[in-house]
Amino acid sequence: MVDVEVCINGDTVVETRASVTAANTGGAARVELCGTMEFDGLTPPLECIKAARAVFERKGLLVMIRPRAGDFHYASDEIELMKSQIAEAAQAGADGVVMGLLDEAGRLNLKPLRELVELSKSFGLETTFHRAFDATRDRFEALGSLIELGVDRILTSGVRWGMPGSALDGVLELDRVIQAAQARLEIVIAGGVNPVNAPQVLQGLSPWNGKLSVHAYSGVQDNGNTTDAGVRALVEAVQVFRERFTIAARRERRPYD
Repeated sequence: MVDVEVCINGDTVVETRASVTAANTGGAARVELCGTMEFDGLTPPLECIKAARAVFERKGLLVMIRPRAGDFHYASDEIELMKSQIAEAAQAGADGVVMGLLDEAGRLNLKPLRELVELSKSFGLETTFHRAFDATRDRFEALGSLIELGVDRILTSGVRWGMPGSALDGVLELDRVIQAAQARLEIVIAGGVNPVNAPQVLQGLSPWNGKLSVHAYSGVQDNGNTTDAGVRALVEAVQVFRERFTIAARRERRPYD
């Protein structure tokens, strides 16, 4: 199964409503609401989460939990702020949160990450580990830990964080990660995804991959605005792969998966 997830820049209520409406009308399965996209996405304002919830009525509203720009190594007061932001997102109606924590060595900061995941679960929220995954020293070590923590999704381009390139450039690494995951969590393919290159990325993957999603931001925009036409084009572009991966997963799923 291949779903479409759309990243929304939610800095103002008006902007949020317009963009989420476009994603909803275009057929996105999920939206990821962020603020301050010029810094790769921070925690959005509470009023924008509420506005997004009012428009996107079905399940699939994810909220970025990232208290500042820069690296993914957070001090204790920042982690406490993230906990507060998770609680606020839940109270505003979010279905899930998106976050990522690393230590100074580039490995998962497991103790606070576990606390954040458990807190999220206590509110009934799904959890996505964002592209901090691409900044880890060892993706496969991180993958095993995230599976053990019960994280629902990982966002990755297959390209090292901070390096040039899109998901199309990272397709071989994406395939390795997807195969290693063995459908124990969902892999969300990000990084310059658009209706043109999404089929090329998916075509480059092995036929059995469990549940997948593609994640787009600028690739479904026109003049900086999310459009229903752009989202619909991406949904249609991956439709054939939605069917292909669903069939392949049924045929090749192992008893222990």
